[in-house]
Amino acid sequence: MIQQFFSGLYELVLGRPIPANFTNDYREVVFPNTGLMLFIITLAMVLVYYYVLNRMMSTGLYKPRHWVMFLVLNAIIAFIIPIAQVTGNDIETHSYTYMFAFVNVIYSLILFFIFSILFKRGSVQAWTTPMKWPNKK
Repeated sequence: MIQQFFSGLYELVLGRPIPANFTNDYREVVFPNTGLMLFIITLAMVLVYYYVLNRMMSTGLYKPRHWVMFLVLNAIIAFIIPIAQVTGNDIETHSYTYMFAFVNVIYSLILFFIFSILFKRGSVQAWTTPMKWPNKK
């Protein structure tokens, strides 16, 4: 089920993996591993930003520019993950690999924003970052 979900999610934008002889490797190993790592790392980055740095530690990293720094760091990690997955599974690096990494970055940005909206309420200092909505304090 996870394999089909992440394969469908990535192939929706990218199309079939290139070169074609690595299609099964992408669908069975690379897409699911990358998707799960994307989800877990993005969730961890959001939780660290809102709950560790801006609730437990009260560091003062609550401004939108600090949120953007975490967003960019998450995007860089999201770009590296697919390339590491492809090279780690002995699949030849191709332009498809870099498009896959770019699509993963886009998904990481969307997921980071969604997680931010969901989890910002628990933060003491960063409850208005990246925007005040939906809070009404």
